[in-house]
Amino acid sequence: MRFTSLPRPASLNAFDIISFSLGFDLSGLFEEGTDGARFVSGAHVSNIISKLEEIAKVVSFSVRKKDCRMSLEGSREGVKGPLTIVAEIFELTPSLRVVDVKKKRGDIVEYDEFCNRELKPIIDF
Repeated sequence: MRFTSLPRPASLNAFDIISFSLGFDLSGLFEEGTDGARFVSGAHVSNIISKLEEIAKVVSFSVRKKDCRMSLEGSREGVKGPLTIVAEIFELTPSLRVVDVKKKRGDIVEYDEFCNRELKPIIDF
């Protein structure tokens, strides 16, 4: 498989890693709606992006991507508008990536269903 030339994901520093811990997560002070999930993967960035695009295609989501950040937007109106999910890829070590997935818009129940039915079963990077 050929890998396209993608920019290297942002590296995580010690503060980033510590902030991933729920006990130390202060993002609620600075961000609204922090509903999300994180996955660790040894897969190459292009493989992760391909997997996320595959999931989006299965559920008829449109995809916008820039570097190591993707936005997946549902085509149907949900309870609180179309579900929009943002996935961002970070480099933990040269061989490990963290995929941070967050709900940007839409209903939390629909987001949880998406994660449990579509994302988690296929996300086996």
